[in-house]
This record gives sequence, structure tokens and C-alpha cells, in this order.
Amino acid sequence: MKNGMYGLLAALLISLSACQSNHVEIAKFEKINWNNEVIYQVMPRSFYDSNGDLHGDLNGFVQKLDYLQELGVTTILFTPLYESDFYHNYFPTNYKNIDPEYGTMNDYLNFVKEVHKRGMKFLMDMETQYAQSGNIWFDDSYKNPKSEYADFIYYSDSLNQYPEQIFMKPNSPLKDFNLWPGKKRNIVLLDLNHPRVKDYMMDFYTFWVDPNKDGNFDDGVDGFRIDHIMDDLDYKGIFTNMYQDFWKPIFAECKAINPSIFVLGEQSNWNHYGEEMVAKSGADAAFSFPLRFALAGEEGVHDMYSDPNEKGVTMTPSRIHKEVQEAMKRFNDTIFTVNFLENHDTDRWASVVNNNLGQMRIGAVLNLLLPGVPSIYYGQELGLTGAKVEYGSDANHIPVREAFPWTATISDAGNALWYKESGPWWDKSIWKTDKIEKLSVTSQQKDEKSLWKLYQGLIKLRKSNDAFRLGSYKPILEDEDGILAFQREFEGKKMTVIVNSTDETKTLNSVKSTKILMKEGLTRNKETDQLAPYGFVILKD
Repeated sequence: MKNGMYGLLAALLISLSACQSNHVEIAKFEKINWNNEVIYQVMPRSFYDSNGDLHGDLNGFVQKLDYLQELGVTTILFTPLYESDFYHNYFPTNYKNIDPEYGTMNDYLNFVKEVHKRGMKFLMDMETQYAQSGNIWFDDSYKNPKSEYADFIYYSDSLNQYPEQIFMKPNSPLKDFNLWPGKKRNIVLLDLNHPRVKDYMMDFYTFWVDPNKDGNFDDGVDGFRIDHIMDDLDYKGIFTNMYQDFWKPIFAECKAINPSIFVLGEQSNWNHYGEEMVAKSGADAAFSFPLRFALAGEEGVHDMYSDPNEKGVTMTPSRIHKEVQEAMKRFNDTIFTVNFLENHDTDRWASVVNNNLGQMRIGAVLNLLLPGVPSIYYGQELGLTGAKVEYGSDANHIPVREAFPWTATISDAGNALWYKESGPWWDKSIWKTDKIEKLSVTSQQKDEKSLWKLYQGLIKLRKSNDAFRLGSYKPILEDEDGILAFQREFEGKKMTVIVNSTDETKTLNSVKSTKILMKEGLTRNKETDQLAPYGFVILKD
């Protein structure tokens, strides 16, 4: 008993000492309100090339952190970094290795530390339900039931001849998927019910939270994006109740190590708000797909394929109000919804609106000032164009994942043109058009009226006014046809946003305010105000 007391006393003294020496670290455990963040999603292969191989890389990204801070974003979200034969890295050959074209593990750790030194956050994208041919788990276990890796792949037969495959019926022959720039690979499902796989994934995710296990998270992720998260994986009826049985223990263990870990799940059905996934899995956020459909004037579907008219999309203010209010019913300051106009799977917003500059600009206003956590896809702030094209391979999406144009010259150092001269996608590239001159960073940062300057100004406005991050939402001017207007209020401070969503000038009779924070296309008269097509005004009451 006495020895037990001495041990308890010693433990308490050690604990107190740790609290005194690590008081800064404890502060990290405070619950983060992610409505204060602005996410910047990037496919790093296309961002900045530091070594001349035309592939964007981790060291290049470190060199461009100043750019992101100047723009004003606070959180970086990467597409996957693990080793893969797919250029987008979504199906790994080796989960534990960083793709060598991105760099080394030391390069990765240095990148994360540099992000954190600037007070920014980093989210890592994951899709850990699959493996591709080339992964030893599959290569060694296929037709080899005695393989030490046989437990990792789901086979429907005892001879391991029929692995379960993505997009395929059970017991199908192996399907070859076409990869850029001409490879073929199979994609199979992991046996997510098997204890070995669950244990592996638990260790895998928690590793990234604290790589050196020292309790200091300067080298760890701030959270994860989970791609294609489903309760019944691929609706096969094999891996069911996944939210609670597979994902929830992993998320809980990550948060036990670092309570500030943030999990953003991409709900597989884009018609859904995602609150069920968040509640059952223990994730913290979902994507606001229904709002994105409303902004684009599209019907909600599983995938975002659109056929915009010549003038761009048709925004219906009442539908947008409805989707914002529906999301606010489901999410609050402890669970979140992430707003976006485009991402790595969708057509670029500029292409959705057929390069309608007015709709590109009001899209920026709504992306950043509506309730929710805003996410910007790299190049969106420049108005990059790009739409998916059917090439019969994963090259279909190259047009929406093109190189970020730091300059307008193809040969300039840093431009990550990894797909250059590799197929018809290059012939149709924005880099082969005259548009690239005006799209480049060097051009837009000099132009006070550029889209880049608008994004920078809106982010600054969002950061400096709590109402845009934390405030309530009230639709106003609902009787004004084509006018999307709302008021955001927080602790007695009110902000009003009025947007003309049409291609016609609108006359407003009730725009009165003490201060105009930002405006485009507003003409004020004694009796009335006029708002030009796709004009907007942001007011402080």
C-alpha cells in the first residue's frame, strides 16, 4: 500500500511538472471553431516544382507558403501524398511511403513544421479503402491463399482468384483501369472487416497525428479529409455499418492523441447534407454539396456533370436560401459544413459559368460570406478554367487539375506541367491559349480589379468581421426578383450582402446602411439604388 502511494505521488509530481513545462501545448487542446478557417485545397503535383522535373513537390510548396498567406487562407488541404501509380495518388501502392516525386518523409515533416510555424493548419486527404495492383498486399496474395498478406484483400473465394473490385460485380474477372500516361492497373477492396486491417489502419492514421510520438504536434496533421466515406462501402453489402465499426474508433483514437484533430468526410451521396455520417462516425464536418448544386443551378446528383447555358448558370435565390438554412439546422459551432464552388472532381467554376466574369465574382462573394467553412480550390482565385473530358482513363480529370500558372510562360521555372505533351489534354490545355497571360499570378497581382484581388479582399473582410464567420443568417429582400440578399449578425453587429444574380440591372428601394464595405456595380440615387448585372454590395449596419 505504501509503495502504491509513493508511486501515485511520483506520478502526480511528474504530471504537474509536465503541465508546467508544456502549458503552451495544453492550449492546443482548446476546441477549434473551424468557421474561422479558410481552406485551400491543392493537388500538390500541379502547384510548384522546385527541382525541374515538372512535378509539384513538398519543397516547392514550402517556397510558396508566402503566397498563401498573402491571399489570406489559413488551412491547406492536400490530395493524397502516398506512393501510387495514379498521378492523383488516390489508390496506393504503398500506404507508408511518400510519393518520391513529392519528396521524402523528411521533406514532408519539414513542410508540416513550416506550415505550423506560420500559424496555419494542414489537412491530409485519405482514401484507405482500396489497393491497386502494384501493392504487395494484392500482388502477393492474388491466387495465393497462403500469402502473409492474404488477410488484407477481400476475396470472395478460398483460392483468392476473385478479389472484390471497385465498380465491379462479385466474382468478376480482373478489370484493367487505364491510367495516365498509358498504364493499366486493377483496383481492389481491402478486407475492412478483418482485425489485421483495422489494426493497421489505426496505426496508420495515428502515425500522422504525431509522427515522432513526442506529444508535440508541430510535425503532425491537424486533421484528415476522408474521400468517399460510406456506411455500406460501394453499396456491396459486404462492409456495412462502417461509420461506427470502422471509422469511429479510428477518429476517436486520433482525437485521444490530439483532441484538436479535425475530420472532414466527403459523403459519398452528394445529394445528402452529410449530418448522418458526421453523427455516426465522429467526423467533424461534411461538404455542402446541396448548396453547391443550388449555386450552380444544377439538379442534385451523385456526380457533378453539368451542361451550362451560354450566359452561365441560373441562380435561384430562394433555393440558395433554403439550402443555407437546411445546413444550419444540421450543423453548428461544433460540427461544420464546408462550402465550395469547385474541387478536384468537378468542373472549374469559371467553366461552369462559361467564363461569365460577373458570375465568377459573385461566386467568390457567396463562397466566402455565406455561413459555413469556405474552401477554395487552387487556381479558383485566378479564374482557371477546365472541364472534364472523356479520354477513357483518369486523364479525364486532367483539365480540372492543370498546373497553377505562376507565370504565363511554359518554360519558366516552377510551373508544374507534369502532363505537358503527353496526350490530347495538353493540346486543349489553358497553357496553349492566350488566356494564360491574364490568368497568371504575375498578371493578376498587379491588377487591382483582378479576381485574385477580389478573393484577397473578401478573405480579409471575412477575417475582420465576426458576423461573416460566426453570425446568424437571415434572408432579406425576398420579394426582389433575382436578388440574393442576406443579413449576418453576431453579438449585435450586423452585416448585409446584396447580390444581383441576373444579367439585368436591378432597382432597389431599400438599401440603406451606415457604411459600404465593398461594392461592384452599385449606383446610388436619391430615391433608388441600381445594381448592375452580377453586381453586389456589402454593408455594415
